[in-house]
Amino acid sequence: MIENLKDLEKLLKLCRKQGVTEINLGAVSFKLGEMPQTAEQVAQAAAEDASDPYANFPAGMLSPEQLMFYSSGGVPENDPELEEKPQ
Repeated sequence: MIENLKDLEKLLKLCRKQGVTEINLGAVSFKLGEMPQTAEQVAQAAAEDASDPYANFPAGMLSPEQLMFYSSGGVPENDPELEEKPQ
């Protein structure tokens, strides 16, 4: 069945393609790890993780304090103008 390295390579490629993770051929057994991610898969995962930075941004005119807050890298969740003020 497997007489040289090319045959072994073909077998391993076929197993990967079919989703086989373990191979047992009598005295020899292989356990295949996770497939490495392609650059496209990494980019897609990063795009899914990236959220819209303007999702919670306040609508309308900003106060001078808010303009300063956002210009220094503030995020909407920490906007002091949007926090509820005690009565």
